[in-house]
Amino acid sequence: MKRTAAYFLAQLKRAARLLPGQILADIAVCFCAGALVCLLIAQGAFAAEGTRYRIGMVGNLSDSYLGFGIAAVQEMDDSRFMIELVPMSEQEADEAFRRGELYAVMRVPEGLMESIVYGKNDKFVTYTAMQGQQGLGTMVMGEITDVASMLVTCSQSAIYAMQRVLSEQGRGDEIGWETDKLNLALIQMVLSRGEFGEVEVLGYGDGLSLELYYFCGAVLLFLLLSGLLNSALFVHRKIALYSFLKARGVGAFRQVLGEYLAYLLLVLAGLLTLCLPLGFGLARGLLAIPEWEGMGAAPFFAFLPALFPVAAMFAALQFFLFEAADGIVNGILLQLICGIGMGYLSGYFYPSAFFPETMRALGDFLPSGAAARFAQAGALGKIPAAAWAAVFVWLGVFMLLAALFRKRRMGR
Repeated sequence: MKRTAAYFLAQLKRAARLLPGQILADIAVCFCAGALVCLLIAQGAFAAEGTRYRIGMVGNLSDSYLGFGIAAVQEMDDSRFMIELVPMSEQEADEAFRRGELYAVMRVPEGLMESIVYGKNDKFVTYTAMQGQQGLGTMVMGEITDVASMLVTCSQSAIYAMQRVLSEQGRGDEIGWETDKLNLALIQMVLSRGEFGEVEVLGYGDGLSLELYYFCGAVLLFLLLSGLLNSALFVHRKIALYSFLKARGVGAFRQVLGEYLAYLLLVLAGLLTLCLPLGFGLARGLLAIPEWEGMGAAPFFAFLPALFPVAAMFAALQFFLFEAADGIVNGILLQLICGIGMGYLSGYFYPSAFFPETMRALGDFLPSGAAARFAQAGALGKIPAAAWAAVFVWLGVFMLLAALFRKRRMGR
């Protein structure tokens, strides 16, 4: 045990010599990562809030009922936050559509309202969108069109039925007044349909806002790729030294444990270096995270301990990759490929909720997915036992694999 401790102290001295250069590299990465996160948040969350689908309306819109309907949608209906209807001529609509200024074009045929009023329903609104827009927006517009058609048809049937009943009961003088009342009731029903149910926004990654989601993703990506910054610790490793240590009673697992602990302290030093600018930005309000709004940097420093187990797991992963690779160059390439691949599949660059189910399941299974669940739960203040278990299981697996590779290397 004394020899193991002595070997750990020797590795710790090596790590201490590399610490100043590693801190400078960490600072440079912090600024780059911070700029990337700010850009993602600015272009994603904030820009998306002001984005609406612009749809060109072409045709004769002078009919009072049709004009009132368009005005009601634009001024009173909840869809005004998502859709902007822009009346324009056929030529203007075609030119704007080709320039990409319109999401779609709706063409209202001549005599549409007369067809509806007299019950013919032989006129149809044409909705035109780009072929490449066969996505969520097109599906939403299709649903809106179906709902509108159903509302018009059902409303028309209700009005005609009411008029027929009044006429049969000899109350024909009340038809105009009752028709207006029923129309107003139907319009009020359509405009207040948002009160029929409650929309619950779950957010990203177990309920996180987009800002906190990207914040966690950036910190985890930094930890996942920190092996690139600490690669100098793995230069000039000699098998003869490992064999000598084994002959002195320090076996493969003890060697790996001593080196890993020194390496882990180097990774934690980089994490603490990252915390300084992040804490300053949160305290000064330069980083706006809804869950931590108005609380300064206190929630972040309370969240920081949750990153230590993740850092330990990622350090074990990086140590194993360097141990498995032949040469420092191969180790760096392996770190980069695995880090970028795992980070993408686990949603560090883009919310994994939008991935196909198979990709999402794979990303959750990977160590990076276990780290994401752990950190995201830690950001909300409650980490489930399953998240703890996943992180420590992966840590143990990587330590065992590193020891097996070290033993295999010494046996050559």
